[in-house]
Amino acid sequence: MGLDDRDYMRDRRRAEREAARLGSASWIDRKGRVEHDGPWFGAQADRNYRTGRYRPNPHVTSRSWQKWIFLLMGVSVLIPLYSEAQRKGWLPDFEKAVPFPETGSVTVPENTVGFVSKSFLTIGASEANAVVQLFDPETNRHALSIYVAANRRVTVPVPSATYRVRLIEGPNWHGTTRYFGPNTSYETVAELMTFRPRSGHLIDLHRRPDGNLKTRMMLSRPSRL
Repeated sequence: MGLDDRDYMRDRRRAEREAARLGSASWIDRKGRVEHDGPWFGAQADRNYRTGRYRPNPHVTSRSWQKWIFLLMGVSVLIPLYSEAQRKGWLPDFEKAVPFPETGSVTVPENTVGFVSKSFLTIGASEANAVVQLFDPETNRHALSIYVAANRRVTVPVPSATYRVRLIEGPNWHGTTRYFGPNTSYETVAELMTFRPRSGHLIDLHRRPDGNLKTRMMLSRPSRL
């Protein structure tokens, strides 16, 4: 056994003692020889795992509340698009249209004898025909419906009171029972609207990003007048 061999054996015994203390490992002697004492990777990974130092990559799992957030975001985008499609008449409509009422004409409940008008409402229609309805917010009783043809503007007198305002829009008119058929866009104004004496409101139905009239889509259809 030469000097190099004695050094080799001494280095190997030292590596074996170190491996016994730290676990199996590979070592390289001065001559570049690589030796393995057992499966180093598996043993080392197992050791690190058992001692808490092994941290596998976290597995990302989707949570149920995240799915609901994405669903609500999708609905918030689809609802306005659906209403816009109805106003433009993009849904199939095979019913025969009838003439839309004259702009500025109104419908009131049958038992209405007359009313004293001290306020007014100005309505500017978009590219769709519109029916603007006023309801008593406490009883949900219909008070007044105003008809405005597409791209027309009108000012009508209304009784001074607080109302729930609802908007019905569409292209082809089918009467006060079917309104605009499958293309009936039906929304309610989010806030109540108060008409004070000698004052009024303006409703512009042209949709734009800076509009301040907040509305909600109605899930039901307009009631028959």
